[in-house]
Amino acid sequence: MTGDIERAGESALLSSSLESDVLLVPHHGSRTSSTPEFIAAVAPRWAVVAAGYRNRFGHPNREVLERYRAARAEVVRTDLDGAVSFFLADSGISVVSERSRRGRYWLQ
Repeated sequence: MTGDIERAGESALLSSSLESDVLLVPHHGSRTSSTPEFIAAVAPRWAVVAAGYRNRFGHPNREVLERYRAARAEVVRTDLDGAVSFFLADSGISVVSERSRRGRYWLQ
Protein backbone atom coordinates (compact mmCIF):
# COMPACT_ATOMS: atom_id res chain seq x y z
CA MET A 1 0.00 0.00 0.00
CA THR A 2 1.70 3.13 -1.23
CA GLY A 3 -0.71 5.89 -0.30
CA ASP A 4 0.18 9.31 -1.67
CA ILE A 5 3.93 8.81 -1.96
CA GLU A 6 5.66 10.55 -4.82
CA ARG A 7 9.05 10.13 -6.50
CA ALA A 8 11.09 10.79 -3.35
CA GLY A 9 9.12 8.24 -1.33
CA GLU A 10 9.40 5.67 -4.10
CA SER A 11 13.14 6.25 -4.31
CA ALA A 12 13.52 5.66 -0.56
CA LEU A 13 11.79 2.29 -0.91
CA LEU A 14 13.97 1.03 -3.76
CA SER A 15 16.57 -0.39 -1.38
CA SER A 16 13.92 -2.78 -0.02
CA SER A 17 12.51 -5.92 -1.58
CA LEU A 18 9.36 -4.60 -3.24
CA GLU A 19 8.20 -7.36 -5.58
CA SER A 20 4.45 -7.87 -5.33
CA ASP A 21 1.69 -9.39 -7.46
CA VAL A 22 -0.74 -6.58 -6.66
CA LEU A 23 0.18 -2.90 -6.35
CA LEU A 24 -2.10 -0.11 -5.26
CA VAL A 25 -0.75 2.53 -7.65
CA PRO A 26 0.82 5.44 -5.74
CA HIS A 27 -1.00 8.75 -5.55
CA HIS A 28 -3.97 7.63 -7.67
CA GLY A 29 -1.77 7.38 -10.76
CA SER A 30 -0.68 11.02 -10.74
CA ARG A 31 2.23 12.13 -12.90
CA THR A 32 4.32 12.76 -9.76
CA SER A 33 4.49 9.04 -8.95
CA SER A 34 5.13 5.62 -10.48
CA THR A 35 8.67 6.10 -11.73
CA PRO A 36 9.93 3.42 -14.12
CA GLU A 37 12.44 2.30 -11.46
CA PHE A 38 9.71 1.83 -8.87
CA ILE A 39 7.49 -0.12 -11.26
CA ALA A 40 10.43 -2.35 -12.24
CA ALA A 41 11.29 -3.01 -8.58
CA VAL A 42 7.72 -4.00 -7.71
CA ALA A 43 7.02 -5.84 -10.99
CA PRO A 44 3.28 -6.13 -10.30
CA ARG A 45 0.97 -8.48 -12.19
CA TRP A 46 -1.92 -6.11 -11.37
CA ALA A 47 -1.79 -2.34 -10.89
CA VAL A 48 -4.87 -0.99 -9.10
CA VAL A 49 -5.65 2.69 -9.63
CA ALA A 50 -7.97 4.06 -6.95
CA ALA A 51 -9.48 7.13 -8.59
CA GLY A 52 -12.89 8.71 -8.72
CA TYR A 53 -14.80 8.91 -11.98
CA ARG A 54 -14.06 12.18 -13.82
CA ASN A 55 -12.05 13.48 -10.85
CA ARG A 56 -10.86 17.08 -11.03
CA PHE A 57 -7.17 16.11 -10.95
CA GLY A 58 -7.35 14.00 -14.09
CA HIS A 59 -6.09 10.87 -12.34
CA PRO A 60 -4.78 8.54 -13.57
CA ASN A 61 -2.22 10.16 -15.83
CA ARG A 62 -2.02 8.64 -19.32
CA GLU A 63 1.80 8.34 -19.25
CA VAL A 64 1.68 6.54 -15.90
CA LEU A 65 -0.84 4.04 -17.26
CA GLU A 66 1.45 3.39 -20.21
CA ARG A 67 4.38 2.72 -17.87
CA TYR A 68 2.41 -0.01 -16.10
CA ARG A 69 1.23 -1.50 -19.37
CA ALA A 70 4.80 -1.47 -20.73
CA ALA A 71 5.80 -3.41 -17.60
CA ARG A 72 3.09 -5.96 -18.49
CA ALA A 73 0.91 -5.17 -15.50
CA GLU A 74 -2.82 -5.51 -15.91
CA VAL A 75 -4.29 -2.13 -14.95
CA VAL A 76 -7.53 -2.13 -12.98
CA ARG A 77 -9.23 1.22 -12.35
CA THR A 78 -11.90 1.94 -9.77
CA ASP A 79 -13.21 4.85 -11.83
CA LEU A 80 -14.03 2.46 -14.68
CA ASP A 81 -14.27 -0.96 -13.03
CA GLY A 82 -15.90 -0.06 -9.72
CA ALA A 83 -14.84 -1.89 -6.58
CA VAL A 84 -12.09 -4.42 -7.24
CA SER A 85 -11.66 -7.62 -5.20
CA PHE A 86 -8.68 -9.96 -5.19
CA PHE A 87 -9.16 -13.54 -4.06
CA LEU A 88 -6.17 -15.59 -2.95
CA ALA A 89 -6.29 -19.36 -3.32
CA ASP A 90 -3.88 -22.27 -3.68
CA SER A 91 -4.58 -22.13 -7.41
CA GLY A 92 -3.54 -18.46 -7.63
CA ILE A 93 -5.04 -15.01 -7.53
CA SER A 94 -8.33 -14.12 -9.16
CA VAL A 95 -9.68 -10.62 -9.71
CA VAL A 96 -13.32 -9.58 -9.85
CA SER A 97 -14.53 -6.05 -10.47
CA GLU A 98 -17.96 -4.88 -9.46
CA ARG A 99 -18.73 -3.74 -13.02
CA SER A 100 -17.89 -7.18 -14.43
CA ARG A 101 -19.85 -8.93 -11.68
CA ARG A 102 -22.90 -6.71 -11.86
CA GLY A 103 -23.01 -4.29 -14.77
CA ARG A 104 -25.01 -1.13 -14.82
CA TYR A 105 -28.66 -2.02 -14.90
CA TRP A 106 -29.42 0.31 -17.80
CA LEU A 107 -26.91 -1.51 -20.01
CA GLN A 108 -28.33 -4.99 -19.41
